[in-house]
Amino acid sequence: MTSHRHIILGYPESGKTTYLAALWHVIDAGLAGTSLMLEKISGDAEYLNKIDEAWLRCEEVPRTYISNEEHVALHVRDTKTQSTMVLTLPDFSGETFQEIFADRQCADEFVENANETGGILFFVNADRADDMMSVLDHVFDDDEDAGPEELADFDPRKTPEQTRIVELLQLLQVRPFDRRYRRLVIAVSAWDVVQDDGVSPAEWIARAMPLLDQFLHNNTEIYDVRFCGISAQGGMLNDDSRASLLEKKPAERVICHWQGKSGPDITQPLRWLGADDE
Repeated sequence: MTSHRHIILGYPESGKTTYLAALWHVIDAGLAGTSLMLEKISGDAEYLNKIDEAWLRCEEVPRTYISNEEHVALHVRDTKTQSTMVLTLPDFSGETFQEIFADRQCADEFVENANETGGILFFVNADRADDMMSVLDHVFDDDEDAGPEELADFDPRKTPEQTRIVELLQLLQVRPFDRRYRRLVIAVSAWDVVQDDGVSPAEWIARAMPLLDQFLHNNTEIYDVRFCGISAQGGMLNDDSRASLLEKKPAERVICHWQGKSGPDITQPLRWLGADDE
């Protein structure tokens, strides 16, 4: 059996847990058209069932906090190649990654998971305000209407998200992490918000996160990158759209834009992470 330990990364509210809820539903149900089929599960599925229930009701999926990070292994079979693998997908909280960046420390368990064979599924949220600062946002001393500028202590947690993403990807290649060539999928969540713009996930990253885009283009010796757009709920969770979403079969409302095509199979990025070819 081929064993891969893929890890899900992303800062708070990036869409990781909602994706995991939808993933568990489609794999557990064994739905037609899904690339991966469940053979057995290792660990307690109570957490997965809890987030799945919220997802099925089109409610906000509970966020994962450091105190209740969950680790479950899914033994699956690839329906296209018939190969089998173990997907160990620890649902690390966004706060875990905040600590790595801001405090320069992390739990031994995270290091062990990250050093196992397998790839990275990294989430960014398309439905979130841009936290970058432009030179146009700065008040210069020669501005006539500018008052005295108050200096605040530097707070690393307020660093722009793409800066934190780049730093985390760099930290994963230095001790205590093993430096090695990894497969990496950048997953743009809430893809339903931007899919009508006519851009691909890669183009969206280049437009919205140019620093991350430049980093990925200049570090091909350590990361083999693919991009995908994912809407694990299929739409906004306001009163009007929730009613419309609830009328659909749960697995059919999911959107996965992968390799230029859109469909409901959100297992495709994981299948590529664990593939021995391409």
